[in-house]
Amino acid sequence: MKKIGLRFWLILCSVLPALLVALLLGSYFNSKQQQDSEQHLREKAANIALSLAITSQQLLQQQQLAAIQTLLEHAHRLNSPMVISISLFNTQGELLLTSNSQHDLSQETLHQQHVKPNQLNYLDQQQHLLVYQPLLKSNPLRDDDPGYLLLQFEQQHLLLEQQISLLHSGLFIAVILFLALCLAFFLIQKLQPELHRIKRQMQQLMDGQYRVRALPLTIREMDVLQTGVLQLAERLARLEQEMQQNIEQVTSDLQQSMEQLEIQNIQLDFAKRKALEDNRQKSDFLAKMSHELRTPLNAVIGFTRQLLKTPLSHHQSDYLHTIQKSANSLLNLVNDVLDFSRLEEGRMSINPEPFSLRDTLNDATELLAANAFDKQLELVLVFSPDCPDDVIADPARITQVLMNIAGNAIKFTEHGSVVIRVDATPLNDEQLLIHISVKDTGRGISEDKQDRLFDGISPIEQNDQQTGSGLGLLISKRLVQAMQGNIGFESKAGEGSTFWFTIKCQRHQLSVAEPLPLELLENKMVLYFEPQQYSREATLQLLTSWGLKVTVCATKGQLQQALNQNPHFDIGLVGRAVAINQVNDIILLVQRLKAYCHYVYLLVNTLSPNLREALLSSGASACLPKPAHMRKLAMSIAFPYSQHSEQPAEPANAALYPLKVLTVDDNEANLKLINTLLRERVQSLDSARDGAEAWQKTTQHVYDIIFMDINMPVMDGITACQRIRQSSLNEQTPVIAVTAHAMDGERARLISLGFSEFLTKPLDEKMLHYTLQEFCQIQKNSQNVANPAPEAVPLIDWPLALQRAAGKPELAQEMLLLLIKSLPQSDKQIRQAITDNDQQVLLHALHKLHGACCYTGVPRLKNLLEALETQLKKGASIKLLEPELYELDDVIQMLLEADTSMPEQLVQASSITVAQA
Repeated sequence: MKKIGLRFWLILCSVLPALLVALLLGSYFNSKQQQDSEQHLREKAANIALSLAITSQQLLQQQQLAAIQTLLEHAHRLNSPMVISISLFNTQGELLLTSNSQHDLSQETLHQQHVKPNQLNYLDQQQHLLVYQPLLKSNPLRDDDPGYLLLQFEQQHLLLEQQISLLHSGLFIAVILFLALCLAFFLIQKLQPELHRIKRQMQQLMDGQYRVRALPLTIREMDVLQTGVLQLAERLARLEQEMQQNIEQVTSDLQQSMEQLEIQNIQLDFAKRKALEDNRQKSDFLAKMSHELRTPLNAVIGFTRQLLKTPLSHHQSDYLHTIQKSANSLLNLVNDVLDFSRLEEGRMSINPEPFSLRDTLNDATELLAANAFDKQLELVLVFSPDCPDDVIADPARITQVLMNIAGNAIKFTEHGSVVIRVDATPLNDEQLLIHISVKDTGRGISEDKQDRLFDGISPIEQNDQQTGSGLGLLISKRLVQAMQGNIGFESKAGEGSTFWFTIKCQRHQLSVAEPLPLELLENKMVLYFEPQQYSREATLQLLTSWGLKVTVCATKGQLQQALNQNPHFDIGLVGRAVAINQVNDIILLVQRLKAYCHYVYLLVNTLSPNLREALLSSGASACLPKPAHMRKLAMSIAFPYSQHSEQPAEPANAALYPLKVLTVDDNEANLKLINTLLRERVQSLDSARDGAEAWQKTTQHVYDIIFMDINMPVMDGITACQRIRQSSLNEQTPVIAVTAHAMDGERARLISLGFSEFLTKPLDEKMLHYTLQEFCQIQKNSQNVANPAPEAVPLIDWPLALQRAAGKPELAQEMLLLLIKSLPQSDKQIRQAITDNDQQVLLHALHKLHGACCYTGVPRLKNLLEALETQLKKGASIKLLEPELYELDDVIQMLLEADTSMPEQLVQASSITVAQA
């Protein structure tokens, strides 16, 4: 905004009031004078008109028109030049006489009006004034109107007087303004020098000259202002002196501090060198300790695994499993410490390479499945449909981060689900951002622990069930940041958590993964039954993307409705959560679907080979673990359409198991039934009719398994189970609850009270058989007794090969030759993976070779590959599996040197069988 000077304000404040007063006074007096002039003219005109009207009325009655003419002319001359014309009109408006014949007033407005005024009237024109005066009547009651006079007066002299008045007012206003300006300039001349003096003093202060001299001032306010300026100058001088002293003191202190800092920098340099040397020594120590720890741990874990293959008692087996778990935990801790040390030193390298994103994450999820199955959790892997598969990044580091985050989710989730979702966001034509999230339904993370979750080792409360070194998330964060990504989480206590991380990758134009046989599955009709929501949605999306026509069912009612609408399907896919008491239901479901589907496949939440063999024996074409591995599922359901036959289920071993079993039931019929069924399976059997008797027997004998009824007199089954767990010889013995109460949640309740499993009545032989296989290690030892050493298993089992080739010798021999032809390439991949210490590549190579063995008669190689694959999925390291890997190498070499010709008697026998058929 533009600022206005003091000079202008003084002039404005002086002139403006004077101008307003002069204008008001001049306007008032000028208006008053004009009114007085007009009033004077009207009064004079009225007097002239009245006197003429009186005289003219008398003369008009006497008919003396000449006298009236003389009277009008005489009155005109006396009042000239103010009077212009005087005219006499009769009642009808006819001109009788006029004093000025040159000015005819008969055309004026008053004369032309039809109704004439009856009294004195004025008509004000621009330059003239017309006066109307009716003649007076002698007798108003009898006489008619005698006529009227019309006088015309000149107003020029009146206008002249008004202009003179305006001129006088203007002169008056001008004088007033001149006087106001004189006063304003007088004030300006009085203030200007003193303002300049104050301004000069302020300029001296701004220039740092604080010794200001007092000047004589005549205005009191200016003198007060000068006094303030002098005080300000004195204060500023004092502050400058104090500031100078402070600067000198600070400069001295700063110089001393610089000297101390220089000394400290030298000390810090020595300390840094010492810290680097200590860090190097620490790294050397960790590397040596890792080597020293891994060597005995390798022996402990390796020989523990070998010892578990020998006949053992129940307690011995339990002790060995405890040793194995503890050694694996110690090995994981050593790995975390080494990774943390490498990250601190910056030696944790990132090695980008082309890989299949879906294969890598499916393999990682398979390794997590075992822990999820142990807790009966729903583990799901979901890929966004637009997520690319061929990318360039470090697959080992991505797997490590996912294993850490998803492993924690499974570890701290007691029930519900763990869902892994994979999305991709394009950044440009070459780069994309992979987003992986893990959502669980666990207990969540309290707010006081969220800020330090990624800080590494953090204190754990005594009532907190979380265990571990705390390095996993810190290592994951460092790895994600090294791959140009971010990591974070969202969690609320009691509502679960969602951990996520992003990785910046590059697109790879060529396909890395082996192609899937999707052309064999195109337009195939699939009946898919899955009660679990997340698993159903993920698998349905996968099947639909393969071009299959899927009918999905979530309940048995929907399944029945689908079968009623379409009784023919190419493929039946059943996803179920498996427990011992549900095996019969699944078998019945498979047998039922066999009537409607050509092939039936199972997706189950177990890695138990016994349960899977039992389910395969029911007629299922394959039994795969959840979540459905994309490649494994595609290869399995496409295999029947690739000119090869299905693998028939192997017959179960019906020999008696060397087990000592205790059965407890208060009902005589139920006890007799379970004893009858078990006598066909086990060698030793004891019975009790109530919980107290059962507890008494467990304090005297060791049992391999106990079947316990729940509702019994004297002591119920729950109390007896708790007593057995607390004080007996069977504290670790599996106790199976047997009850007719099959409500929802009963199994979880009983397992939380100490039972190992839950069976519902009525029992049958198959249910008991599966239970014995699942919980009794001696059953496996009895098989080991029957086959005491791996060498007892034949290298090539030709009868088995014929059985899997549908009795066709040519097909069996061709399948074997194809397998042996692929062994050198598989052996090379396995050796390279062992050299690189790459678990994922090793697992993929073993899995591929294992799948090829399933259709040929090489049981020794198949059993060894199945054992290795299972251990790798459970998280075992390559070093721990060195004995089995050496044995695998020997078996492969033996197969390469073996005779691949089928015995003649088997060829003839198969020919006879075919001819009879």
